[in-house]
Amino acid sequence: MADNTKKTGYSVTTYKIRFYTNQTEYLKLTQEIYNEIIEAYYNLLFRYTELLALSTQKCLRELEKLTIIGITGEKPAEYFEQNAPTELRRAAINQAIGLVKSYFELLKMSEENEKFQSPNKATSFHCSLILYKGMYKNVESNGSVRIKLFDGKKWRWFDAKFKNWNFPEEAQILSPTLVIHKDYVMAHIPVRRKIEDVTPIKERMKHEEVRVCGIAFSNTDKVATCVVINKTGEVVKTLFISGGNEYKSLITKLFNKQKKNILENKKLQEIKQNHKTYREKANRIINHYAHVMSRQIVDFCIENKVEVIVTALATKDKAYYYTKSSKSRPIYLREKITEFIIYKAYREGILSTTVLRKDKASKCYKCSGAIKSRKLKTYCENGHQLDYYFNYAINVALEILKKYENKA
Repeated sequence: MADNTKKTGYSVTTYKIRFYTNQTEYLKLTQEIYNEIIEAYYNLLFRYTELLALSTQKCLRELEKLTIIGITGEKPAEYFEQNAPTELRRAAINQAIGLVKSYFELLKMSEENEKFQSPNKATSFHCSLILYKGMYKNVESNGSVRIKLFDGKKWRWFDAKFKNWNFPEEAQILSPTLVIHKDYVMAHIPVRRKIEDVTPIKERMKHEEVRVCGIAFSNTDKVATCVVINKTGEVVKTLFISGGNEYKSLITKLFNKQKKNILENKKLQEIKQNHKTYREKANRIINHYAHVMSRQIVDFCIENKVEVIVTALATKDKAYYYTKSSKSRPIYLREKITEFIIYKAYREGILSTTVLRKDKASKCYKCSGAIKSRKLKTYCENGHQLDYYFNYAINVALEILKKYENKA
């Protein structure tokens, strides 16, 4: 695609990294102050609901005028003591605005549709601490950072560190969120990067050298079949992503262990806790394999100069198991892999889209003849020998070519 047709953009990726500090008690104290401020502004907004019609920035400014002493030195109508830095207060106000807006959105939905339950106003607040600029500084290449915390008497700077600090170059760190768990602290760090090409798919498909990658997913060992085609429909490259049997083995063992634990445990509370533990372990397994496989697919697309990735639109996979003929099987990785592909590909300037599943696997890509069998090695009614998922992937890619061939 010619450089003069490219449109630049930005992507934001949130990294979850272990956060180390020797001042966990001060961190908890700072978070308590943060939530006290959120509560105060949350309740205040219900008395000044007209402010919600403003943009978030203007709403924040009006709330500050209502509660903060200005240059005149006079106390405003809703003044209250706030022993906190400006950056902490503003992070708390923005959090409160978001919570109140969400409340009214849910309330509107419940009034328009009786299927939605009417929301309740929050009575307690346990929001994780968001650090705006001014609450952290001196972020170094080794992950060291300084954060401002309340020590019970005053606000002070303390040394801390992000584990395995490895952010892309020329990226901008946005406001981190510190999530305090029982035995550790995690930092959720949004990172903003420039994307060199975010040209819409419609414009990309006009390019004579455009390449499209169609992906077909399965619940076999061959989790994904990726086929790259050019604008004339010729196959450029194929990639098979394996590892399905290994994934299924791990996740099946985990859930068999959970079932055994439930049968042996008669205490409801312990069963609930164990279920939560197994669910977290399962999520880690699912996310691990989805990340690895999606990375392989995106790297394959970069190598072969793909501009558009296409998958078939599918119904949402069930949470952990689906039942078929009274047999429990592990879920597909399809949904998670697709989710990860979208943002990973976008960061590389590759866009993703979907097509309807209808007829993508049941018709031969060569002649549109009906497929006679659903086995991996199968034939169409006109005698073409096909790999089932290879055929599926090509049909998915060809659908995009057909969609835009009259719009080029």
